[in-house]
Amino acid sequence: MVTVGQQVAGRYRLLRPLAAGGMGGVWLAHDEAADDLVALKKCALPDGLTPDEQDLFRVWTVREARAFAVIGHPNVVRTLDVIPSDDEPWIVMEYVPSRSLQQVIDESGALPPARVAGIGLAVLDALLAVRRAALLHLDVKPGNVLIADDGRVMLTDFGPAVTAEGVRALATAGIILGSPKYLAPERLFDGVALPESDLWSLGATLYHAVEGHPPFARDTTAATLLALTEGPPDPPVRAGALAPVIAGLLRVDPAARLAPPAVEDGLRAVLHPPADHPPADHPPADRPALPASGRPSREPAAGRPAAPRRAGRQTVTLVAALVVLIAALVTVLVVTRPGRPPTAQTPTAATQTEATPAAAPADYAWHSRPGQFRIALPRSWSVATSDPFSATGPHGAPRLSLRVAPMPANTVAMLTGEEATAGLPGYRRIRIVQEPDDVLPRQQATVWEFTYRHGGATMRAMQVVIADPAAKKIFVLDWRTPRTDWARDLTTFEQIGSTFSLLLGE
Repeated sequence: MVTVGQQVAGRYRLLRPLAAGGMGGVWLAHDEAADDLVALKKCALPDGLTPDEQDLFRVWTVREARAFAVIGHPNVVRTLDVIPSDDEPWIVMEYVPSRSLQQVIDESGALPPARVAGIGLAVLDALLAVRRAALLHLDVKPGNVLIADDGRVMLTDFGPAVTAEGVRALATAGIILGSPKYLAPERLFDGVALPESDLWSLGATLYHAVEGHPPFARDTTAATLLALTEGPPDPPVRAGALAPVIAGLLRVDPAARLAPPAVEDGLRAVLHPPADHPPADHPPADRPALPASGRPSREPAAGRPAAPRRAGRQTVTLVAALVVLIAALVTVLVVTRPGRPPTAQTPTAATQTEATPAAAPADYAWHSRPGQFRIALPRSWSVATSDPFSATGPHGAPRLSLRVAPMPANTVAMLTGEEATAGLPGYRRIRIVQEPDDVLPRQQATVWEFTYRHGGATMRAMQVVIADPAAKKIFVLDWRTPRTDWARDLTTFEQIGSTFSLLLGE
C-alpha cells in the first residue's frame, strides 16, 4: 500500500498521486537530498504471472528503465534514477507540470487537425530519438503524451522493455506490453516489437486526438482486439488533411507504413498548408474525410494478404478469451503460450583462465591483472593500472576503481564498518544488500549504494563486492558519478560489469 508521506529509498517523500495506470501509479515526490520535486512511478506487477515470471519482470523493469535513461531529448521526460526492490521497483523521473493529451481530449473534445499535427511532430521527434538509441517505447497513447504548462509536448512512461532483447525475454514468458487500443497488430499476432510498432501507436494516438475516440474503440478489451483483425478502422470524419498520414501509419503490414520522413512531411503540410489551401478544423459532416486510398473502404490494407488475416482471426480467438477479464485500459496483456517460461537466475561470478579472451564489446578494450581479474573498458577512458586499478571517463566522470582485499567473514558487516568511518560530506545511505541480481549480470555480490557531496555537487556511488572463495579474496568495484548522470551512466557500468571475470590464480 502506497500512502501520502511515505518515504521511498530513504530520500523521496510522496506528496500526492499524479496518475494511475495498469502498471502502477505515478506520484509527485520531494527529493529530500536534492531539495527538488520529482515524479515517482511504482512498477506494479501484472496479474496472473507465475513466481518465475514475476522475477523476470522485476529484473527487466530495472534494466530496461536504466537503458531508457540514455535518451536526452527536449520531447522526452528524463529518467533520473531506478530503485530496485524485492517487491515492485520504482522509477524516478523529472517532474513536468502538465496535463496529458488524454486529459486535454477529455476536457475539450476532439482537437483541430493543425493542433494534432503539431503534437504529432513533437512525438515523432521523441520517437526518432528513441530509435537512435536502439530502443522502443511500446506504449505510445494520449495518456503518455504530456502537454507541459510551458507549451512543450513530451513523451513519458516508457514500458519495462525498451530494448528488443527485453521484449523477446518477456514475450517468451507470455508477457505482451502495450495498451490494447493502441497496440500494433504485429505485437499481438506475432509477438514482435519493431520501431514501426511505435509508429502504428502514433497513428492511433493522432486518430484519437482528432476524432475524439481511439480507432478501434469497443466496449471490451476482447472486442477491441477482435476489431483489430477486421481491417482498417472506420474512416476519420474530422481529420481533413491529416487523414492520409493517419491511414499511412495504421497500415497492418509494418513494412508498408509511412516512414518517418514521410510522416514529418505530411504533418508539416497540415500544420503549414499552401496558401491556396487554407486549413479547416474538419470537413463538412455530410462529406467524411477519406483514407489515403481515396475511398471509404473496409477492404484489407495494402500489402496485407488474405492468409495472415485469417490467421489473425484464429489467433485473436485465444487472445480474446484470455484477456476478457482485463480492464479496457490496462497496460500489460498476459497471454499464456505453450512452453516453459524462463527462470530468472543469478549465476556465480565467471572464472576464466589466462587464455586469450573473447572479443570485447564495440569500442571497448580488455585490461587484466594476471591471476586476479579481467575487465573490458571503453577505449575513450583513461586507465591507471597502479594499485588500486582505476579508470575515468573522458570528462572526469564516471570513475571506476577496483581493489583486491582479503575475504572477510561477512561482507555486509565489512561495508557497514567502512560506512561508519567514511566521513563523507552529506552522506546518505541508499542500501547495503547481499547478492542482488540487478547490478552486474552473472555475479553474486554485496552492494553498498550511497550519495554524498563533493565540490558543490551531489555524487552517487556504488561499491560491488565480489568474492573469490578459492583464493580467499574479494574484488571491490567502486563506481562514482554525479547524481544527475547516474541513471544514464549505470548502463555503462552494467556493460563493464558484464565483462568482469575472475582469473585462476598463478
